[in-house]
This record gives sequence, structure tokens and C-alpha cells, in this order.
Amino acid sequence: MQRGLVIGIDGGGTSCRGALLWQGRRVDAQVAGANVTSDFDGAVRAVRAVVAALAQAAGCDEAALWDAPAFLGLAGVTDRAMADRFRAALGWPKAVVEEDTRASVVDALGEGDGCVAVIGTGSFLARQVAGAQRCIGGYGLALGDEASGAWLGREALAMALRAHQGLEADSPLLAELRGKYGEFAGVTGFAAGASPRDFATLAPEIVGAQGDRASEALLRRGAAYIAEGLTALGWSPGQPICLTGGLGAVYALYLPENMRAGIIPAQSTAPSGALILAQRVAEGWQGWD
Repeated sequence: MQRGLVIGIDGGGTSCRGALLWQGRRVDAQVAGANVTSDFDGAVRAVRAVVAALAQAAGCDEAALWDAPAFLGLAGVTDRAMADRFRAALGWPKAVVEEDTRASVVDALGEGDGCVAVIGTGSFLARQVAGAQRCIGGYGLALGDEASGAWLGREALAMALRAHQGLEADSPLLAELRGKYGEFAGVTGFAAGASPRDFATLAPEIVGAQGDRASEALLRRGAAYIAEGLTALGWSPGQPICLTGGLGAVYALYLPENMRAGIIPAQSTAPSGALILAQRVAEGWQGWD
């Protein structure tokens, strides 16, 4: 192993980002991602691909990277047993594998106190106080991921079908979604085999439909979930809130005014938090505390 070499990886359902730090030099790489719960093998392939990309970008032997201390924050890692299984599949004994929450919070807040809403393909909410973190969500689309890109896509299609059957008012967005997939049968056929990432591909269209009744309703529902969750975590007026992920900033205008007043920019971007945690791994930290 190259002395001082550490690797941080942040893996989500859409992208898997990695960084290595060695002798003051940082190298970054990004590949397509996969959720560990819904696509275990795909997530393993994503991590292998980003490590290979890091080795190529750094101009070093890939074998040296697999012997380095590392922190992997991965969407869909639900417990220590799954983390151990994933580490074994990689053959990376010096890696600490956890869910992606800890690294994302460190990206957003650094060592400071505050709340974070991470809204991408999936979603979770967190509060950090004196370095201790508490989280809500992160269960995946089947049971949660409210406000996320996948949730927006799935809910918009469900609304499109209800409007088709006269159960709610139609809108240009809903009609466009039905037309895209060939009306009722096409929508249900797409949804039957769609992954969270597939649903999330609809998010830009939904967010971009400004003034559309259905778009506004979904964004307000998502913002209400964020506000409710942050309040449950213990947020109070005056405490910082960081909205991250590809869709985090979209919800800023839909949050209550007292929450909007506390919004701050992220301290860094992924995978910087994972890289900070990788340095702790190099010092003997074993994660999951």
C-alpha cells in the first residue's frame, strides 16, 4: 500500500463518485451507480468501476487501491451484515462500508450542527449535533424515499392514471406522461418493471412543468414531508438547514418561511465527506458507531 493513501466513495442510485487522497493530491472519478438493496451486484460493479477509474486517473496500480483504507457510503446498505457482505464481495478488508447518510451529512455540514435533507434518486433527512447524527428515511422507494426523484416519478404516473379514470383533475403534465408511454396500458407496463432510477428520469420533466397543477401538488407534498421530518428530528427556528442532492434546492421555495431563513449551502460536495471519513478509517476508526 502507498503510505498515506485513502479512498472515499459515495454511491447512490444514479451515480457512484470516488476520490483518493495521497501526498496532498486528490483525484476524483464518477461512474453510474446502483442501490445496494435493489441491485447488490450492480452496486459491486459500480464500486469496482470507480476504483478502476481512480487508478487510471491517478496513473497508479489498481491493486494498490484495493489495499488502501477506505470509506464507502452506499445507498441501500441497511445494516452491518449487509455491509460485511458487500465488503467481502469486493475483497476490500481495509474498507468500512456504511449507508450513505453519514458521509452526506459530513459533506453538507462538516463538523457543524444542523439539519440536512438529501433529495436525489432516493431521500433521507438527518440532524447532526456535536458530531452525533440521527436520520429519518432512507428505506427505498417501496416503503419511503418521499420527495425523491423516484418518488416524484412514481407519484406523477399514479396521478396520471387517476386523472385518466376521472378520479382527479387532469393537467398538461399528466396528459403528457400518459402520451409518452401510450396511455393506460403503457404507463402500467412501464411502472411494472421500472427501477427507482427509471422513475427518477421523469423528475426533470415534473419539476420543469412550472405552474402545472400536478407538479405543484407533488412539490408541495414533498416539501411538507421534509418540513415534518426535520421537525421530528428536533429542528427549531434558527438552526441551519442544508438541502442537497440533485433535487434538494427545488424544495427551498416550498418550505415554511422560518425554514427557508435557515437554509445554508453545503460545506463540500460528495465524495469529500467520504474522504474525510476514510482518513478516520486510516487512524483505526471502524464505523457504525
